[in-house]
Amino acid sequence: MIDIPELTRDALIELINISIGKSANAMNEMIRQEVTLSVPEVELMAFEDVEANLKLDANSEELTTVDQDFNGPVAGKSFLILPKENSLQLVQLILGDEVPAQDIPEFEEETLVEVGNVILNAFLGSLSNELYITITSDIPKFSKSSFSGKFGEGDLKKHTVIMSIHVDFKIKDEKINGYLMLVVNLITLKSLIYLIDKYIERIT
Repeated sequence: MIDIPELTRDALIELINISIGKSANAMNEMIRQEVTLSVPEVELMAFEDVEANLKLDANSEELTTVDQDFNGPVAGKSFLILPKENSLQLVQLILGDEVPAQDIPEFEEETLVEVGNVILNAFLGSLSNELYITITSDIPKFSKSSFSGKFGEGDLKKHTVIMSIHVDFKIKDEKINGYLMLVVNLITLKSLIYLIDKYIERIT
């Protein structure tokens, strides 16, 4: 785990709670039914600590991810991550009974890209508003892979800090386990801490 000052951590969790609320509202508007996102569990950790701390089903070797690059004073990659089984369950809940269960996989990519786009942009948009900065995002990408296959190569593994945000989606009384993740480098983490400290000054 990565330590930051307690006051800064508390403010970060407050900002994430606000941003998760915005994401839930955006989902409600998109699918026109009530979506509840649980109070998030937030951890800042180095790359090598992440997989061991993911509370995923032991049988969920394949993950479904929607990711996008974001840029600005805070820059990095944002991810919506779901175990394979939960991914299809979420798509079925969103599409409802109009689509037969056997046809759900055909709609998975299109539906989850839209969901990821809404959730990630609402989350980052709220964060940028609260911190008085501008964050821009690229077009989201869909993929299926193991954790090591998705995260174990390239820049994602080098000098990175991963903000893991564990949230449960609740739709029609069904609970779905998922994660939002922000992957940033150490320079961006320092910028984020600076911006959070400025936020604390404004609200106190």
